[in-house]
Formats: sequence, structure tokens, C-alpha cells
Amino acid sequence: MSATVPEQLFVAVDGSDGGRRAAAYAAALARRADLPLILLFALPDDPLEMFGRSEEGSLRYFQPEAFEQLRQEMARSAFDGAREAIGENQLQISEEILTGKPGPALVDRISRQPDSLIVMGRRGLSRARELLMGSVTQRVLHHANCPVLVVH
Repeated sequence: MSATVPEQLFVAVDGSDGGRRAAAYAAALARRADLPLILLFALPDDPLEMFGRSEEGSLRYFQPEAFEQLRQEMARSAFDGAREAIGENQLQISEEILTGKPGPALVDRISRQPDSLIVMGRRGLSRARELLMGSVTQRVLHHANCPVLVVH
């Protein structure tokens, strides 16, 4: 089995500290390897998937325009946080908002470019909660068709 050198680096960002650490690490790799960096943010396209039926305060987002505005605001915040963690640079950076549950959406996106590497932060869940709930990182680790680098 021969390893291929990535042609681009993806980094999953979600506005968390782990996502910012992953972005900073991916940027350092991208600079060193002279690769483009693609920031990915994923969010369900349906407020019911995101909030369920009973989450207090979420009813206003069941209007399509309000939910789309929330998606855009959350993505902008995640992208801005990642860019702040990356700092000033000469990298080629692009941003993509993915629609769907984050794990499957990320796997679907990176499957279209197998000569890539995805960098992700590790979630701060306990081992027991990860086993019960699953996690985006676990989903990508098990289903990605490219190398996955998890930053702690």
C-alpha cells in the first residue's frame, strides 16, 4: 500500500477551542507543505435535527429564514475563530458551509477528494458519553477515505 501526499488540507471548525487548535495546526502544516487550506463547517439543514422538539427558545428558528440566518451566523463565528487562531499568513484559505449532520456531511465532502487530509479537534466528552452518543470525530475517523489527524 503506497501513501499519497495530500493535495489539500481540510479542517473541521465548529467554534470550539478544539476546532481553533485544529485550525492553527492545519495552517502550520499547510504553510510547510504549501497546500491550500479548506475550512469546513457543518450544520443540519433542519431545525428539528438541531434542536429537537422541546428545546426552550428554539421555536423562532423553525422559520426557514431565521434558521438560515442562524446557520450563517454560526458558520461566520466558527470561520472567524479559526482565522484568528491561524493568524496572519500567506495561505490560500477557503471556507465551505456543509449541510447535514456534521459527521456524515464531513465524510461526504472529503470523500470527493481522497488525496486530502482532514484535521479535526477532539471532543471533550468522557469515554462513556462518546460510546453512548458517538461523536463527529469518531464518525470521520471510521468512515473517511483519507487520513484523519486529530488534534488534542
